[in-house]
Amino acid sequence: MAVSMTPSSPVFIFDAFGTLFDVHAVAREHAAAIGPEAERLSGIWRSKQLEYTWIYARADRSGPLVVPGFREITRASLMYALSLCGLDAALAPRLLESYQRLPPFPEVRDTLTQLKARGARLAILSNADPDQLDDLVSNAGFDGVFEHSISVAAAGSFKPDPRVYALGPEVFGRPANEMMFVSSNRWDIAGAKAFGYAATWVNRLGLPDEYSDLSAGRVLTDLAGLLTNASQ
Repeated sequence: MAVSMTPSSPVFIFDAFGTLFDVHAVAREHAAAIGPEAERLSGIWRSKQLEYTWIYARADRSGPLVVPGFREITRASLMYALSLCGLDAALAPRLLESYQRLPPFPEVRDTLTQLKARGARLAILSNADPDQLDDLVSNAGFDGVFEHSISVAAAGSFKPDPRVYALGPEVFGRPANEMMFVSSNRWDIAGAKAFGYAATWVNRLGLPDEYSDLSAGRVLTDLAGLLTNASQ
């Protein structure tokens, strides 16, 4: 039987890309059209996408710079990756369309369902534009799962800007150290930890640890590990 959520219930705030949703699924879906460069393309696309967000997160806001939305950053980073891999730019529209419906990792649905049934309060905090985030949640069939779907657009920046991490305490009305931030991106964990969150790193790729002064409280191989101890 589901446990009713209360203001004191455990709070889990999830990153979206790479944590809940598989960012490399697009290249696998279109592998035949992309050809042998599919895996390389996907890696470059993701790396440049993150690089662009980091640059804009640190850019000086006193000048005329306009910070682009994540959808535009995703398009720009894909165009760079296609060019670097020597691939036809005409591939971009179908790849970008698929990016709007990234699939969740296999264990995500059951993990979120069980956490919610135990009384946890769930949210997403993502670099995605608000409508982009809504599309991802809806296409995955996660409507009603998350109490809040929080886009960084509300802070006018991207992770790891502290103003982004401040959105969690703002919407839940609780200090960061009373909430669990969950991400597969080690740099994201470092940013959340620096802000004050409890943090769980979902190390899906078995990568070596880093940022030893901003360590994750828990390290898991996938999201299902949260179910072994859903309390904070």
